[in-house]
Amino acid sequence: MSDARDAETRRATVYRGADGTERADLRLVVYGPGGFDARPLPPAGSLTLGRAPDADVFIDDPQVSRHHVRLHVGRTLELEDLGSANGTQVRNVPLQPNERRVVVPGDVFAVGSWLGVVQVGNGPLFLWTESAFVERLQRALADAARASREVALLHLAVDDVGAAPAVEDVLRATLGAHDVVASGAPARFDLLLPRATSAAAVELGDRLCRQLRELGFAPRLARAVFPADGATAPELLQRARRDLAPAAAPPAPASMARLDALVARVAPGNINVLLLGETGVGKEVLAERIHKLSPRASRSLLRLHCAALSESLLESELFGHERGAFTGALKTKPGLLETADGGTVFLDEIGELPPSIQVKLLRVIEERKVLRVGGLQPLPIDVRFVAATNRNLEAEVARGAFRQDLYYRLNGISLVIPPLRERVGEIAALAEQFIREACRSSGRAVPALSPAAQALLRTRDWPGNIRELRNVCERAVLLCTGDVIEPEHLSLSAPLPDVEAPPPPRAPEAALSPTAQRQRDEIVEALARCAGNQSRAAKLLGISRKTLVARLDAFGLPRPRKPTGD
Repeated sequence: MSDARDAETRRATVYRGADGTERADLRLVVYGPGGFDARPLPPAGSLTLGRAPDADVFIDDPQVSRHHVRLHVGRTLELEDLGSANGTQVRNVPLQPNERRVVVPGDVFAVGSWLGVVQVGNGPLFLWTESAFVERLQRALADAARASREVALLHLAVDDVGAAPAVEDVLRATLGAHDVVASGAPARFDLLLPRATSAAAVELGDRLCRQLRELGFAPRLARAVFPADGATAPELLQRARRDLAPAAAPPAPASMARLDALVARVAPGNINVLLLGETGVGKEVLAERIHKLSPRASRSLLRLHCAALSESLLESELFGHERGAFTGALKTKPGLLETADGGTVFLDEIGELPPSIQVKLLRVIEERKVLRVGGLQPLPIDVRFVAATNRNLEAEVARGAFRQDLYYRLNGISLVIPPLRERVGEIAALAEQFIREACRSSGRAVPALSPAAQALLRTRDWPGNIRELRNVCERAVLLCTGDVIEPEHLSLSAPLPDVEAPPPPRAPEAALSPTAQRQRDEIVEALARCAGNQSRAAKLLGISRKTLVARLDAFGLPRPRKPTGD
């Protein structure tokens, strides 16, 4: 016996006990244009399928021989073609005449226009493959067209991949013997109820959702009906998956739940807020939420990126200037802080604020007054400050890069936003939101996000967090020309493992792990602070100059031109 056959034998006997005398209940299901038959299998023996009246399973099909195929039941399951005229296929592979082949529950075999499968009666829910499900659905549609009746298809989803076993238990306990279930992704199920009316399908879908909600899940259900919503299996499947209702806000992780509660308590007050978290986690979004929940919501929210402006421009923009204060100051200009009076000021990347501006900002916070460049009289202002950074400001204070008194003034309360990789339950809903926004701006119809694409998004480490997810979704909208976004439209490269040592040389466009990306960013920042002086940058980073040079080469960074003395 070949190794492949040995492997199939081991798979088949898994349904028996260790001594080979006990096994789970099995049943044979056959269906085709003429009907449907399901019957339990004996512990041992055989069943013959064919067009002869004495066949154990009668199949009324001119393409089927009188004694077409035999199923042998023993320690293994074997299918034997009995020299049929039109042949037998197992998993789309033809059986040779009189050949016996080991099969296992779930293997679909074709006999003329009919399909058969062995199912586990009291075991886990049997899930059809996508191709077999489509073929079964198409046959059901043909039967319905001849009988002038409807066929309902349900698509059930739970946005929690860990819920799949519980959902399968509910389905197994609720569905009938003739119902067919396929799953293309965790906790996503297509349901065909070939003997149910459209109204009965609606009632069953409602019952399934009710049972799942009682278990603490948030199910979503969509329905497509033949012939109103489509005439073919692919059309109905696409319609049901596309019309799946947007997910309700998924249960927040414990960290997000605590954060939401803190925001609700902090927003109505006037205390300054410091937002902490990795780049791209949504600090600006949280600042907007704090503003909208505050009594200042009717006034302006001033957004200012501290790393985007030069020191001289930042001072003039923040505080304004008097006429003649400097060359080019032809008229008096109020500063942004003045224009935000009564509102909220969001200072993004506050850790990048130059020391001279830190001093002036501290004075504004303490005195609630602003002095224009070239001015003599401070002007009162009423603003609330919300600052954000991806830096460790306490460490910056310790090394003298950030004023301690300003840190204490800004840090009335600090809120830490978890990275996206710790908020997996939110990814699908966020992705669908970004897809809708991208389609609205481009004026195109909104494609559905396939279960396989959602599953792929959940496996991503997301070093760029929400910002990276938004970019991926916007790119997918451009690449997808159909109605469904599939994994190939996401253009996700496989994440690289974290590294502590310098990574090997790689192409500049290759994705870096979070640790490697952080090392690279720190090197770029240190060189910028030290005007390209490699020795001082290495000292600032706490590494040797030789190590710095090695990392420059590893990350594909150009070595700065040496200034005198380097």
